[in-house]
Amino acid sequence: MFNKIIFDLANLARKMGIDFKENSHVKVLAMKKEIAGLNNRIEFKIDHYPDGSWTAESTNIDGIITGGKNVKNITGVIKDAVFTYFEIPPQMCVDNLLRADNEPVTVMQRVYA
Repeated sequence: MFNKIIFDLANLARKMGIDFKENSHVKVLAMKKEIAGLNNRIEFKIDHYPDGSWTAESTNIDGIITGGKNVKNITGVIKDAVFTYFEIPPQMCVDNLLRADNEPVTVMQRVYA
């Protein structure tokens, strides 16, 4: 809860023109370096269940796993899991650190009959 408050306050401050210089933060640089070593992508296996819930587990980094009750905000939840894994402080968590604008997102889904 506390991290959510910090995240929201930081986003409000950004709207007011405050620059947190996320791209130069030591933990962000370490995250980007590790992701670059993975061909600039973290891959996830996403399982979707009949009740609408889902789970996502990274296939190329052990320890990143998340899920939700619906797929409405799946991208945000996965990004939060990545930021948490790399211990990025909440005020440094900005969507564009993980994906450039207009970059396609690939979702793998298994369907069982």
